[in-house]
Amino acid sequence: MKKVIMSFVAALCAAAFAQQPQQGSVQTVVGSGRNADYRTAIYEALVQAASQVQGVSLQDARDAFMDSSLQAKTNKGEKTDTSEVRESLRQSVSAVTKGRVLNFRITAEKYNAEMAMWFIELEAKVPGQYTVGLPENMRRRMTVMPFRVVNTPVTIDGVKTELGAECTELAERLNQYLVQSRRFTMLDRANLGLVAAELARLNDPNAFAGDAGRAQQLLVTDYLVTGTVKFFERPAASTNPYTGTVTAGDGPAIEVNYRVILAPTAQLKWAGSVVVPYSQCASGSPDAMLGSAYAAAAMRVGSEVVESIYPMRVTGRTTYELIINQGGVTVEEGGVYDVMRAGETVMDVVSGEPLGSPEEMVARIRVTRVDPKMSYAVVVEGTPIDKIEVGSIVREPRVGAFAAPQPGATSPVQVSPTGTVTTPWKR
Repeated sequence: MKKVIMSFVAALCAAAFAQQPQQGSVQTVVGSGRNADYRTAIYEALVQAASQVQGVSLQDARDAFMDSSLQAKTNKGEKTDTSEVRESLRQSVSAVTKGRVLNFRITAEKYNAEMAMWFIELEAKVPGQYTVGLPENMRRRMTVMPFRVVNTPVTIDGVKTELGAECTELAERLNQYLVQSRRFTMLDRANLGLVAAELARLNDPNAFAGDAGRAQQLLVTDYLVTGTVKFFERPAASTNPYTGTVTAGDGPAIEVNYRVILAPTAQLKWAGSVVVPYSQCASGSPDAMLGSAYAAAAMRVGSEVVESIYPMRVTGRTTYELIINQGGVTVEEGGVYDVMRAGETVMDVVSGEPLGSPEEMVARIRVTRVDPKMSYAVVVEGTPIDKIEVGSIVREPRVGAFAAPQPGATSPVQVSPTGTVTTPWKR
Protein backbone atom coordinates (compact mmCIF):
# COMPACT_ATOMS: atom_id res chain seq x y z
CA MET A 1 0.00 0.00 0.00
CA LYS A 2 2.85 2.35 0.85
CA LYS A 3 4.45 1.73 -2.53
CA VAL A 4 1.13 2.47 -4.27
CA ILE A 5 0.78 5.80 -2.40
CA MET A 6 4.37 6.79 -3.16
CA SER A 7 3.86 5.98 -6.86
CA PHE A 8 0.66 8.05 -6.89
CA VAL A 9 2.42 11.02 -5.26
CA ALA A 10 5.33 10.72 -7.70
CA ALA A 11 2.92 10.70 -10.63
CA LEU A 12 1.18 13.84 -9.31
CA CYS A 13 4.55 15.57 -8.89
CA ALA A 14 5.61 14.61 -12.40
CA ALA A 15 2.34 15.92 -13.84
CA ALA A 16 2.66 19.18 -11.94
CA PHE A 17 6.26 19.60 -13.07
CA ALA A 18 5.28 18.92 -16.69
CA GLN A 19 2.87 21.87 -16.57
CA GLN A 20 5.52 24.27 -15.30
CA PRO A 21 8.36 25.84 -17.29
CA GLN A 22 11.63 24.05 -16.78
CA GLN A 23 14.11 25.66 -14.40
CA GLY A 24 16.62 26.32 -17.19
CA SER A 25 14.04 28.15 -19.32
CA VAL A 26 14.18 31.34 -17.21
CA GLN A 27 17.28 33.53 -17.11
CA THR A 28 18.28 36.35 -14.79
CA VAL A 29 19.78 39.25 -16.74
CA VAL A 30 20.91 42.76 -15.82
CA GLY A 31 19.47 45.82 -17.54
CA SER A 32 19.94 49.54 -17.20
CA GLY A 33 17.90 52.52 -18.33
CA ARG A 34 17.64 56.26 -17.96
CA ASN A 35 14.84 58.72 -18.55
CA ALA A 36 13.33 61.88 -17.06
CA ASP A 37 10.31 59.78 -16.09
CA TYR A 38 10.94 57.17 -13.38
CA ARG A 39 8.50 54.66 -14.82
CA THR A 40 9.92 54.97 -18.34
CA ALA A 41 13.48 54.55 -17.04
CA ILE A 42 12.44 51.19 -15.58
CA TYR A 43 10.92 50.17 -18.91
CA GLU A 44 14.12 51.12 -20.71
CA ALA A 45 16.03 48.82 -18.38
CA LEU A 46 13.51 46.00 -18.94
CA VAL A 47 13.79 46.45 -22.71
CA GLN A 48 17.56 46.11 -22.54
CA ALA A 49 17.30 43.01 -20.36
CA ALA A 50 14.78 41.29 -22.64
CA SER A 51 16.73 42.09 -25.81
CA GLN A 52 19.79 40.30 -24.45
CA VAL A 53 17.91 37.02 -24.29
CA GLN A 54 15.24 37.24 -26.97
CA GLY A 55 17.19 39.21 -29.55
CA VAL A 56 14.46 41.78 -30.22
CA SER A 57 15.36 45.30 -31.24
CA LEU A 58 15.09 47.98 -28.58
CA GLN A 59 12.45 49.93 -30.47
CA ASP A 60 10.30 46.87 -31.12
CA ALA A 61 10.55 45.82 -27.49
CA ARG A 62 9.78 49.33 -26.26
CA ASP A 63 6.67 49.47 -28.43
CA ALA A 64 5.55 46.12 -27.03
CA PHE A 65 6.25 47.10 -23.42
CA MET A 66 4.80 50.60 -23.30
CA ASP A 67 1.21 50.76 -22.11
CA SER A 68 -0.63 54.07 -22.07
CA SER A 69 -2.32 53.28 -18.76
CA LEU A 70 1.08 53.01 -17.08
CA GLN A 71 2.68 56.14 -18.52
CA ALA A 72 2.14 58.73 -15.83
CA LYS A 73 4.76 61.24 -16.91
CA THR A 74 6.60 62.94 -14.09
CA ASN A 75 9.34 65.43 -14.84
CA LYS A 76 10.04 66.14 -11.17
CA GLY A 77 11.83 63.00 -10.15
CA GLU A 78 12.16 64.00 -6.53
CA LYS A 79 8.34 64.11 -6.19
CA THR A 80 7.76 60.67 -7.66
CA ASP A 81 6.41 58.03 -5.26
CA THR A 82 8.96 55.45 -6.38
CA SER A 83 7.77 52.71 -4.04
CA GLU A 84 4.24 52.90 -5.43
CA VAL A 85 5.49 52.85 -9.02
CA ARG A 86 7.76 49.87 -8.37
CA GLU A 87 4.98 47.87 -6.76
CA SER A 88 2.54 48.72 -9.53
CA LEU A 89 5.00 47.63 -12.21
CA ARG A 90 6.05 44.50 -10.36
CA GLN A 91 2.44 43.30 -10.24
CA SER A 92 1.68 44.00 -13.90
CA VAL A 93 4.98 43.64 -15.76
CA SER A 94 4.39 40.05 -16.92
CA ALA A 95 0.98 40.86 -18.38
CA VAL A 96 2.04 44.17 -19.92
CA THR A 97 5.15 42.69 -21.56
CA LYS A 98 3.18 39.63 -22.74
CA GLY A 99 5.52 37.27 -20.93
CA ARG A 100 8.77 38.77 -22.21
CA VAL A 101 9.65 39.72 -18.62
CA LEU A 102 8.31 37.65 -15.72
CA ASN A 103 9.56 39.76 -12.80
CA PHE A 104 12.28 42.23 -11.87
CA ARG A 105 14.19 43.64 -8.92
CA ILE A 106 15.73 47.11 -8.87
CA THR A 107 19.33 46.94 -7.64
CA ALA A 108 20.25 50.62 -7.92
CA GLU A 109 18.43 53.86 -8.67
CA LYS A 110 19.52 57.50 -8.68
CA TYR A 111 17.99 60.80 -9.74
CA ASN A 112 20.43 63.37 -11.19
CA ALA A 113 18.94 66.79 -10.56
CA GLU A 114 21.31 68.59 -12.92
CA MET A 115 20.39 66.31 -15.83
CA ALA A 116 16.77 65.88 -14.64
CA MET A 117 17.24 62.16 -15.31
CA TRP A 118 16.58 58.90 -13.49
CA PHE A 119 19.27 56.18 -13.71
CA ILE A 120 18.00 52.65 -13.06
CA GLU A 121 19.76 49.28 -12.78
CA LEU A 122 17.77 46.09 -12.26
CA GLU A 123 17.75 42.30 -12.50
CA ALA A 124 14.97 40.82 -14.63
CA LYS A 125 13.62 37.29 -14.91
CA VAL A 126 13.32 36.66 -18.68
CA PRO A 127 12.12 33.43 -20.38
CA GLY A 128 14.93 31.86 -22.38
CA GLN A 129 14.78 31.85 -26.16
CA TYR A 130 12.77 28.86 -27.37
CA THR A 131 14.82 26.84 -29.87
CA VAL A 132 12.97 25.02 -32.64
CA GLY A 133 14.80 22.14 -34.34
CA LEU A 134 18.40 22.56 -35.42
CA PRO A 135 20.24 25.83 -34.79
CA GLU A 136 19.44 28.21 -37.62
CA ASN A 137 23.09 28.49 -38.66
CA MET A 138 23.35 24.77 -39.38
CA ARG A 139 21.65 25.09 -42.76
CA ARG A 140 21.21 27.84 -45.29
CA ARG A 141 17.63 28.99 -45.76
CA MET A 142 15.85 28.71 -49.08
CA THR A 143 12.44 29.75 -50.40
CA VAL A 144 10.88 28.51 -53.64
CA MET A 145 8.55 31.03 -55.24
CA PRO A 146 5.91 30.21 -57.89
CA PHE A 147 7.31 30.07 -61.42
CA ARG A 148 5.88 32.48 -64.01
CA VAL A 149 4.18 30.91 -67.04
CA VAL A 150 5.44 32.37 -70.32
CA ASN A 151 2.64 31.18 -72.60
CA THR A 152 -0.95 30.31 -71.74
CA PRO A 153 -3.24 28.75 -72.80
CA VAL A 154 -1.37 25.80 -74.28
CA THR A 155 -2.72 23.14 -76.65
CA ILE A 156 -1.78 19.57 -75.77
CA ASP A 157 -2.91 16.81 -78.13
CA GLY A 158 -5.62 19.10 -79.47
CA VAL A 159 -6.92 20.06 -76.02
CA LYS A 160 -6.58 23.72 -75.04
CA THR A 161 -5.58 24.09 -71.37
CA GLU A 162 -5.56 27.28 -69.31
CA LEU A 163 -2.56 27.29 -66.99
CA GLY A 164 -2.80 30.61 -65.22
CA ALA A 165 -0.08 33.20 -64.72
CA GLU A 166 1.86 31.19 -62.13
CA CYS A 167 2.94 27.56 -62.04
CA THR A 168 2.46 26.68 -58.38
CA GLU A 169 2.59 22.89 -58.89
CA LEU A 170 6.17 23.02 -60.14
CA ALA A 171 7.13 25.10 -57.08
CA GLU A 172 5.41 22.60 -54.77
CA ARG A 173 7.22 19.64 -56.33
CA LEU A 174 10.54 21.47 -56.19
CA ASN A 175 9.88 22.24 -52.52
CA GLN A 176 9.31 18.54 -51.88
CA TYR A 177 12.58 17.61 -53.56
CA LEU A 178 14.64 20.21 -51.69
CA VAL A 179 13.08 19.25 -48.35
CA GLN A 180 13.93 15.61 -49.03
CA SER A 181 17.54 16.56 -49.84
CA ARG A 182 17.90 17.86 -46.25
CA ARG A 183 20.42 20.45 -47.40
CA PHE A 184 18.45 23.60 -46.67
CA THR A 185 16.05 25.07 -44.15
CA MET A 186 13.08 25.42 -46.48
CA LEU A 187 10.76 28.35 -45.73
CA ASP A 188 7.09 28.26 -46.70
CA ARG A 189 5.56 31.40 -48.20
CA ALA A 190 2.32 29.79 -49.39
CA ASN A 191 0.77 29.38 -45.92
CA LEU A 192 1.76 32.59 -44.13
CA GLY A 193 -1.87 33.21 -43.20
CA LEU A 194 -2.01 29.96 -41.21
CA VAL A 195 1.31 30.76 -39.53
CA ALA A 196 0.10 34.25 -38.54
CA ALA A 197 -3.09 32.79 -37.08
CA GLU A 198 -1.09 30.36 -34.96
CA LEU A 199 1.33 33.02 -33.70
CA ALA A 200 -1.62 35.21 -32.79
CA ARG A 201 -2.37 32.69 -30.03
CA LEU A 202 0.60 34.14 -28.13
CA ASN A 203 -1.56 37.18 -27.37
CA ASP A 204 -4.17 35.04 -25.63
CA PRO A 205 -4.31 35.81 -21.87
CA ASN A 206 -4.00 32.09 -21.14
CA ALA A 207 -0.95 31.57 -23.38
CA PHE A 208 2.13 30.13 -21.68
CA ALA A 209 4.52 33.02 -20.97
CA GLY A 210 7.56 30.96 -21.90
CA ASP A 211 6.30 30.71 -25.49
CA ALA A 212 6.80 34.44 -26.06
CA GLY A 213 10.28 33.73 -27.40
CA ARG A 214 8.77 31.93 -30.40
CA ALA A 215 7.46 35.22 -31.77
CA GLN A 216 10.99 36.37 -32.60
CA GLN A 217 11.90 33.29 -34.68
CA LEU A 218 10.33 33.96 -38.07
CA LEU A 219 13.21 33.51 -40.51
CA VAL A 220 14.25 35.51 -43.55
CA THR A 221 15.53 33.46 -46.45
CA ASP A 222 19.08 33.31 -47.77
CA TYR A 223 18.22 32.05 -51.24
CA LEU A 224 15.21 32.67 -53.47
CA VAL A 225 14.49 30.17 -56.25
CA THR A 226 12.24 31.39 -59.03
CA GLY A 227 12.01 31.33 -62.80
CA THR A 228 9.80 30.84 -65.83
CA VAL A 229 8.05 27.89 -67.49
CA LYS A 230 7.40 27.64 -71.20
CA PHE A 231 5.11 24.98 -72.68
CA PHE A 232 5.36 23.46 -76.15
CA GLU A 233 2.77 21.69 -78.26
CA ARG A 234 3.46 18.06 -79.05
CA PRO A 235 4.84 17.56 -82.57
CA ALA A 236 2.61 15.65 -84.97
CA ALA A 237 2.81 11.86 -84.93
CA SER A 238 4.74 10.19 -87.76
CA THR A 239 3.74 7.10 -89.73
CA ASN A 240 6.24 4.61 -91.11
CA PRO A 241 5.37 4.33 -94.80
CA TYR A 242 6.60 0.73 -94.96
CA THR A 243 5.12 -0.76 -91.80
CA GLY A 244 2.30 1.66 -91.10
CA THR A 245 3.49 2.00 -87.49
CA VAL A 246 2.42 5.28 -85.90
CA THR A 247 4.99 6.89 -83.62
CA ALA A 248 3.93 9.64 -81.23
CA GLY A 249 5.64 12.95 -81.83
CA ASP A 250 8.50 13.78 -79.50
CA GLY A 251 10.16 17.04 -78.66
CA PRO A 252 10.31 19.52 -75.78
CA ALA A 253 7.24 19.48 -73.54
CA ILE A 254 8.26 22.19 -71.07
CA GLU A 255 11.31 24.37 -70.61
CA VAL A 256 12.14 25.65 -67.14
CA ASN A 257 14.55 28.56 -66.73
CA TYR A 258 15.40 29.02 -63.08
CA ARG A 259 17.45 31.38 -60.96
CA VAL A 260 18.93 31.15 -57.47
CA ILE A 261 19.14 34.62 -55.95
CA LEU A 262 21.01 35.56 -52.77
CA ALA A 263 18.20 37.52 -51.11
CA PRO A 264 20.18 39.89 -48.82
CA THR A 265 22.22 41.25 -51.75
CA ALA A 266 20.02 40.36 -54.77
CA GLN A 267 23.11 38.65 -56.23
CA LEU A 268 22.44 36.00 -58.87
CA LYS A 269 24.23 32.95 -57.50
CA TRP A 270 23.17 30.33 -60.02
CA ALA A 271 21.03 30.04 -63.14
CA GLY A 272 20.15 27.19 -65.40
CA SER A 273 17.69 25.75 -67.91
CA VAL A 274 15.98 22.36 -67.97
CA VAL A 275 14.04 20.90 -70.90
CA VAL A 276 11.72 17.91 -70.41
CA PRO A 277 10.71 16.11 -73.65
CA TYR A 278 7.33 14.48 -74.25
CA SER A 279 8.98 11.05 -74.18
CA GLN A 280 9.65 11.55 -70.43
CA CYS A 281 6.02 12.43 -69.69
CA ALA A 282 3.20 10.07 -68.89
CA SER A 283 0.73 9.42 -71.68
CA GLY A 284 -2.95 10.06 -71.22
CA SER A 285 -4.77 13.24 -70.33
CA PRO A 286 -3.11 16.67 -70.55
CA ASP A 287 -3.23 16.91 -66.75
CA ALA A 288 -1.34 13.62 -66.39
CA MET A 289 1.24 14.78 -68.92
CA LEU A 290 1.74 18.09 -67.15
CA GLY A 291 2.02 16.42 -63.75
CA SER A 292 4.77 14.07 -64.89
CA ALA A 293 6.53 16.94 -66.70
CA TYR A 294 6.48 19.01 -63.50
CA ALA A 295 7.86 16.06 -61.52
CA ALA A 296 10.71 15.44 -63.98
CA ALA A 297 11.59 19.14 -64.18
CA ALA A 298 11.49 19.60 -60.40
CA MET A 299 13.86 16.66 -59.88
CA ARG A 300 16.34 17.98 -62.42
CA VAL A 301 16.20 21.58 -61.18
CA GLY A 302 16.47 20.45 -57.56
CA SER A 303 19.42 18.21 -58.36
CA GLU A 304 21.27 21.05 -60.09
CA VAL A 305 20.55 23.51 -57.25
CA VAL A 306 21.70 21.09 -54.55
CA GLU A 307 24.79 20.04 -56.50
CA SER A 308 25.81 23.65 -57.14
CA ILE A 309 25.57 24.64 -53.46
CA TYR A 310 25.68 21.46 -51.36
CA PRO A 311 26.86 18.43 -53.36
CA MET A 312 26.48 14.99 -51.83
CA ARG A 313 29.47 13.78 -49.85
CA VAL A 314 30.84 10.61 -48.35
CA THR A 315 30.03 10.95 -44.67
CA GLY A 316 31.31 7.61 -43.38
CA ARG A 317 31.76 3.94 -44.20
CA THR A 318 30.86 0.49 -43.01
CA THR A 319 32.96 -2.58 -43.67
CA TYR A 320 31.83 -2.92 -47.28
CA GLU A 321 29.83 0.23 -48.05
CA LEU A 322 30.26 3.99 -48.24
CA ILE A 323 27.69 6.14 -46.43
CA ILE A 324 26.38 9.12 -48.41
CA ASN A 325 24.77 12.05 -46.61
CA GLN A 326 21.61 12.09 -48.73
CA GLY A 327 18.69 9.73 -49.09
CA GLY A 328 14.91 9.83 -49.43
CA VAL A 329 13.45 10.35 -52.89
CA THR A 330 16.55 12.18 -54.12
CA VAL A 331 18.68 8.99 -54.37
CA GLU A 332 17.60 5.82 -56.12
CA GLU A 333 18.73 2.31 -55.31
CA GLY A 334 20.98 1.12 -58.13
CA GLY A 335 22.04 4.65 -59.05
CA VAL A 336 25.65 5.09 -60.20
CA TYR A 337 27.78 8.03 -59.07
CA ASP A 338 31.37 9.25 -59.24
CA VAL A 339 33.42 9.94 -56.12
CA MET A 340 35.59 13.04 -56.49
CA ARG A 341 38.52 14.18 -54.39
CA ALA A 342 38.57 17.99 -54.02
CA GLY A 343 41.88 19.82 -54.18
CA GLU A 344 42.85 23.19 -52.78
CA THR A 345 40.80 26.26 -53.65
CA VAL A 346 41.89 27.98 -56.86
CA MET A 347 41.91 31.80 -56.93
CA ASP A 348 41.26 33.90 -60.04
CA VAL A 349 44.49 35.69 -60.98
CA VAL A 350 42.56 38.78 -62.17
CA SER A 351 39.70 39.29 -59.70
CA GLY A 352 41.23 37.45 -56.74
CA GLU A 353 37.92 35.64 -56.18
CA PRO A 354 37.82 31.92 -55.36
CA LEU A 355 36.90 29.78 -58.37
CA GLY A 356 36.33 26.62 -56.40
CA SER A 357 38.34 23.46 -55.92
CA PRO A 358 39.53 21.18 -58.75
CA GLU A 359 38.04 17.70 -58.54
CA GLU A 360 39.68 14.41 -59.43
CA MET A 361 37.72 11.23 -59.92
CA VAL A 362 38.83 8.44 -57.61
CA ALA A 363 36.04 5.84 -57.89
CA ARG A 364 32.67 4.94 -59.30
CA ILE A 365 30.04 3.64 -56.88
CA ARG A 366 26.58 2.04 -57.02
CA VAL A 367 23.85 2.70 -54.44
CA THR A 368 22.76 -0.50 -52.70
CA ARG A 369 20.16 0.81 -50.24
CA VAL A 370 18.47 4.08 -49.36
CA ASP A 371 17.28 5.39 -45.98
CA PRO A 372 15.27 8.57 -45.38
CA LYS A 373 18.38 10.56 -44.44
CA MET A 374 21.31 8.65 -45.98
CA SER A 375 22.19 6.03 -48.52
CA TYR A 376 24.78 3.26 -48.90
CA ALA A 377 26.93 2.39 -51.90
CA VAL A 378 29.59 -0.11 -52.93
CA VAL A 379 32.67 0.69 -55.00
CA VAL A 380 32.34 -0.57 -58.57
CA GLU A 381 35.65 0.66 -59.98
CA GLY A 382 38.62 2.63 -58.78
CA THR A 383 40.03 3.32 -55.34
CA PRO A 384 39.30 0.65 -52.68
CA ILE A 385 36.69 1.62 -50.10
CA ASP A 386 39.17 1.94 -47.21
CA LYS A 387 41.21 4.48 -49.20
CA ILE A 388 38.32 6.83 -50.03
CA GLU A 389 38.39 9.88 -47.78
CA VAL A 390 35.38 10.88 -45.71
CA GLY A 391 34.18 14.20 -47.11
CA SER A 392 34.79 13.25 -50.75
CA ILE A 393 32.24 14.72 -53.18
CA VAL A 394 29.68 12.44 -54.83
CA ARG A 395 28.36 13.57 -58.23
CA GLU A 396 26.35 12.29 -61.17
CA PRO A 397 28.68 10.38 -63.54
CA ARG A 398 30.34 12.56 -66.15
CA VAL A 399 31.69 11.10 -69.39
CA GLY A 400 35.34 11.91 -69.95
CA ALA A 401 36.23 12.61 -66.31
CA PHE A 402 39.74 11.86 -65.10
CA ALA A 403 41.07 11.15 -61.64
CA ALA A 404 44.39 11.38 -59.87
CA PRO A 405 46.80 8.44 -60.28
CA GLN A 406 46.22 5.57 -57.90
CA PRO A 407 49.04 4.52 -55.57
CA GLY A 408 51.65 2.66 -57.66
CA ALA A 409 49.90 3.36 -60.97
CA THR A 410 51.53 5.02 -63.94
CA SER A 411 48.44 6.82 -65.20
CA PRO A 412 45.10 7.93 -63.75
CA VAL A 413 41.74 6.25 -63.76
CA GLN A 414 40.07 6.84 -67.12
CA VAL A 415 36.43 6.93 -68.18
CA SER A 416 35.57 5.73 -71.66
CA PRO A 417 32.96 7.49 -73.83
CA THR A 418 30.47 4.82 -72.79
CA GLY A 419 30.97 5.72 -69.13
CA THR A 420 32.98 2.62 -68.16
CA VAL A 421 35.84 3.18 -65.74
CA THR A 422 39.20 1.66 -66.75
CA THR A 423 41.60 1.38 -63.86
CA PRO A 424 45.39 1.24 -64.33
CA TRP A 425 45.63 -2.39 -63.31
CA LYS A 426 43.14 -3.37 -66.05
CA ARG A 427 44.94 -1.59 -68.89
